[in-house]
Amino acid sequence: MVYDISPYAGKILFEERSSTFRLYGRNSLYAFRADEGGNLEHLYWGKSIPPQDDLRYLSFSNVQLSFDPGPLTYFEDITAIQDLVSEQLDHENLLREWDNARKQNVATCMFGEAARRENAAWRLMKMQELKTSRAEGEEELREIDDSDGEPNIQEVPAPNYPIKSPHLGPMASFTSPHLGPLHPSLAKAGAFGEGFLPLNAYPPAEEFGLGPQATEDMIPPVGRNTKLLEFADLGTGDYRPPSFCVVYEDGSTICPLTYKGHEIHRGKLPMKFAKGKLPELRGGEEDCNSLVVQMEDRLTGLEFDLVYTVYKDLDAITRRVIVHNPKEKKSNGNSNKPRTPTRLDKLMSATVDFHTMSGLNLITLSGSWANERHQRVQSLVQGRFVSESLRGTSSHQHNPFCAITTTPEELFETHGDVWAFSLVYSGNFIMEAEVTETGRTRINAGINPSTFKWHLPPGDSFESPECVLVYSDSGLEGMSHTFHALYKKYQIPQRWANTVPPILLNTWEAMYFDVNHSKVLELAKVAATCGVEMIVLDDGWFGEREDATSSLGDWDEDRRKFPDGLSALVQDINALGLKFGIWVEPEMVNVKSKLYRKYPTWCLNQHGRNSRCEGRNQLVLDFTREEVCQYVISKLNALLSASNIEYLKWDMNRHLTEVYGNAIMPEKQGEVFHRYMVGVYKVLAFLNDKFPHVRIETCSGGGGRFDAGMLHYCPQIWASDNTDVFSRMAIQHGTSLAYPISSIGSHITAVPNHQTQRLSTLKTRFLVALFGTFGLELDLRRLSPVDLNELSQYTAKYKELAPTVLHGKFYRLWAPSRLSDRHAYAWMCTCENEQEDIAAVVAVFLTKTEPGRYLPRLRLRGLDLASNYVVEEIFPNTSMRNRNTGQLEMTGGMPQWQLGKQSIVMSGAALMNVGVPVRLSYDGDSSAFVLHRHRNPVPASN
Repeated sequence: MVYDISPYAGKILFEERSSTFRLYGRNSLYAFRADEGGNLEHLYWGKSIPPQDDLRYLSFSNVQLSFDPGPLTYFEDITAIQDLVSEQLDHENLLREWDNARKQNVATCMFGEAARRENAAWRLMKMQELKTSRAEGEEELREIDDSDGEPNIQEVPAPNYPIKSPHLGPMASFTSPHLGPLHPSLAKAGAFGEGFLPLNAYPPAEEFGLGPQATEDMIPPVGRNTKLLEFADLGTGDYRPPSFCVVYEDGSTICPLTYKGHEIHRGKLPMKFAKGKLPELRGGEEDCNSLVVQMEDRLTGLEFDLVYTVYKDLDAITRRVIVHNPKEKKSNGNSNKPRTPTRLDKLMSATVDFHTMSGLNLITLSGSWANERHQRVQSLVQGRFVSESLRGTSSHQHNPFCAITTTPEELFETHGDVWAFSLVYSGNFIMEAEVTETGRTRINAGINPSTFKWHLPPGDSFESPECVLVYSDSGLEGMSHTFHALYKKYQIPQRWANTVPPILLNTWEAMYFDVNHSKVLELAKVAATCGVEMIVLDDGWFGEREDATSSLGDWDEDRRKFPDGLSALVQDINALGLKFGIWVEPEMVNVKSKLYRKYPTWCLNQHGRNSRCEGRNQLVLDFTREEVCQYVISKLNALLSASNIEYLKWDMNRHLTEVYGNAIMPEKQGEVFHRYMVGVYKVLAFLNDKFPHVRIETCSGGGGRFDAGMLHYCPQIWASDNTDVFSRMAIQHGTSLAYPISSIGSHITAVPNHQTQRLSTLKTRFLVALFGTFGLELDLRRLSPVDLNELSQYTAKYKELAPTVLHGKFYRLWAPSRLSDRHAYAWMCTCENEQEDIAAVVAVFLTKTEPGRYLPRLRLRGLDLASNYVVEEIFPNTSMRNRNTGQLEMTGGMPQWQLGKQSIVMSGAALMNVGVPVRLSYDGDSSAFVLHRHRNPVPASN
């Protein structure tokens, strides 16, 4: 029988008897359960399986079977295993047996055996009470129709949401005739929702080949450290990195959590308890559904809500955690007990435990300033690996993304399972992976606990950032397609969806600080003749800004440079048919500024200390202060309201040091890093609300804050201050693992390159910038008429190809690797709309010449095997190698076609299975093709 899983996509299923949750993505399943001890046990995350498969058998991986008779000796709860083995287990007899054993063997029990047995007995009694309560007031849920011998799925009318059961919350079930009759424990009336299907009672334990006696023969070898958990506390036997750490007023850090209940909501459950607005993904009722699993520390009453959202059209889940410290907790005597403050020292947004896997690889994005987000691969072995930032931003050095796979490195681009994590946060983060002595792996993702201590007084709550979990069974390529589609549809502001950003010319590398009205206008006049659509005025326009030492914070135009004000310049630019954009750095202040002289305590450092770091001659404004946020809002509001400004580049050119909030109480200094980031988000949210027509591009010394949090407020991020094409190939290639091509800020710059002094052709610089937002960092006044004409051809071609490149599917066809001697990149974007003429755009770049060696044929991907395509080479090379001397010589403009002529017609089968021959000759050489749809069918073969 072939099961069609598609009806379950985006649905949340709950089976009450085993307390199992199933979250179905488009082709994936994420499953966990609340065991009888109240722990959340992770079961499975991977490719979809039918809902009638009983996943409780996965719990057996936590124990081993022994045929030596004897009592159970595990200090963990074992009722889940007992329930699985036999529904007819005699609880009372077992309790008496354990009680006798405890009384007789207290002296000989090692490692607190008596206490462990007593704890197990208590849990069995609680389970018995729960089963008794479920059996009371039984009602038939629905009729079982097995006349056709096939699974019968029936949905029940939806109640109002949220829904909640007194014991286990809303439930859903699935009926299958071969699994036997409905179990009595499911007969209790429950709340159902449309799209939340019921699961039938699981088969009796005898179908597993086990009888009641087998229960007594199970001897688990060790404790919680081996169990796959969904959310892990500290100090109760799990020695892996915990999901959270709390410190109570008495100094205790023990906080075991117990399952309390759950709620199911249609659509995306929005954040309510974040201290300030945090970025989060969107999702309507037709797109996704949300699950809230409620946990509590029964002793202290501290509450944890684990929030999950599963998307229907993608294999993606978001996770976050809300911690509540109730105002009061009722004791057993029903009297109110006074609450005490609690401190959070660690709170991960997501924890996932993986069973032992062979050949596990960890993929991260790391680098440095001007060299960001290189794809790194390393084998995970026993021990702990951490990728983190402590700099106040997500940083140049590391990115809040990681993925694991068991596929060998030479294959994992297109093959095998990948599990990926992307944190929607722009501040200090941590991605930690630990492989234990058992071979199991834990991944934690969240705010970096090294710089985080959050006080939680009674009645208060804290909500973590969101973490995106993506599963792919088609390697990194499938993972990237999911991230790209997810962020374009549900994260980047919707008003920018399917738009093409204007081709802009930024004044920075053309003029640096030496800007004024006449110079900018002169540059704009040249730009208007070669396809540029926007002029962006970069640094140097405000205060008394002649270099990097002054005026940050004083966001008023320099009247020496702009005597008629910025509004006059904007009007002149608009008169040329060009749009206008501007650069700001709102988070910083120079000591040489009016703002600092007036408010010296508005900086992030301990006022009164003489020593401090002035990175790039500037200090960081304290965005934890409301007056700072309001000052920045007022200045940006005035700037954008006074002129027709349609683009804002938000920069941040240094990291945070001496982080101390002068307006924050001493015991809350551990909150400063997070409160700072919340303040930045607040200003960005204001700009989005007040000026929706302004396209914002964020920047942090280049690519130092390229993350999903920033994408919530802007459609694009400057990828790196390094614009050299050889460097940019690796930077943009790595960035594409998690972030859409439409979000990667990439420009053509001058040669020799300002950062590396390397040379490259204008054609190659165009092709690299094409796979991004595309713009110019050139002084067009210095280009020759020939170069300006060539540039005009490139800008025109960009406008033609941009919809396919920015909004199509992106494929990494080639990349240099330590496992290969191929020193080339190849990128491809395909258009999914069959009505469009352009089906794909392909570019190939040679990074290092190997004389006498040939590149392999380039196999394309993402095409229709049965369709014909017109393969057209664009901007061919005009040089060739002299066969007599080996020298590269110009051909006088005569094109050298890769395919022998400008275009050929080939089938998708040939292009993907055979490939395209590519001949590149020197470092930085490149070639590009456009595939047009050929409407004639492929001729039938004889």
